[in-house]
Amino acid sequence: MFSFYIETNCKPEKLDGLTTKIAKIIIDIFKNLYNIKLDIKLPNDIYYNGKKLGGILTQGKTYKNITKYLVIGIGINTNSSKISKELENIASSIKNEFNIEVDNFKIVSDFCNIFEKEILKIKE
Repeated sequence: MFSFYIETNCKPEKLDGLTTKIAKIIIDIFKNLYNIKLDIKLPNDIYYNGKKLGGILTQGKTYKNITKYLVIGIGINTNSSKISKELENIASSIKNEFNIEVDNFKIVSDFCNIFEKEILKIKE
């Protein structure tokens, strides 16, 4: 999991759908790196085979109709092999579902590079 802060200084409507766009970036990264297809449960959850693998939370500060900044938190169950008994029917991990070891650094690095380009388009 990771969180980041970004100064946006734009009208809130320019940020509509941002959480879903982030989810799409994440599923594209997993498709490209590991050839696995994940799903989005709108607006902010990453799913596979009916089980939640992760989620995105986006919170911002708006002042005088300008969103000054966003704090975005992303959590993905990647390399966990143990899921608590009470959650095993509704949650899982990439490792459990696909039997692969995820390079978390590469996921975060790729995400940041792609997201930076997307946020620059929004701010234009």
